[in-house]
Formats: sequence, C-alpha cells, structure tokens
Amino acid sequence: MATGIERRQYGRVHLLAHGRNKTCTLEFSGQSSRAELIDISAGGARVRCSPPRPGDDVRDVVVCVQAVNDNGLLQQLQSEIRWRDGAEYGLQFVYPLQVGLRTLQELVG
Repeated sequence: MATGIERRQYGRVHLLAHGRNKTCTLEFSGQSSRAELIDISAGGARVRCSPPRPGDDVRDVVVCVQAVNDNGLLQQLQSEIRWRDGAEYGLQFVYPLQVGLRTLQELVG
C-alpha cells in the first residue's frame, strides 16, 4: 500500500492558515456548542470544539457556520463524527455540498 498519498475526495479550504477565524455551532444530543472551523471542504470539516463537547457515544451532529453570507448553504449541515483528537473533530457531511472549491473559499473568506 502506498503511503503519504492524500485520500480526500474534496479539496479543502484551510481557514486557520489564512487567519479567517470562522466559527460554527455544533448541535448534538439536545445540546449546542461553539467550535472553531479549522478547515472545510464540500465533503466535511475539521473543527476545534469548546465545552460541552460531543461525547464518545455521539456520532451525529448538525453544523451551522457563523457570519457567512451563504443563503443557507452552510447551515443545518447534517454530519457524522469520523474521528476525534482531544478537542478536534473530523466531520463528514451526510450530503456533500454541491459547490466547487473556489465558491466555498469565497463563502468562508
């Protein structure tokens, strides 16, 4: 098996690298938490979550990106937690966004 190969299906917008400081909310199990959006793609996002954080038993979350003029595109995104590393979570959107990378960059830029 080859190593060091990017396995992602979608290109990502790296927000922290560009100082964009975008936030989102995560809704799960009747709770809501604020999170820092680290990167986003048409297929998912990486976030750093503030308490309360989704517990190990939580798989489904709804993501709403804050302070974007997106006509609802980045709101109420049904997602699944794919991995956890401390306060960071990898989320996969149940329904991938139907936008290109450039449009996504403009929305969160």
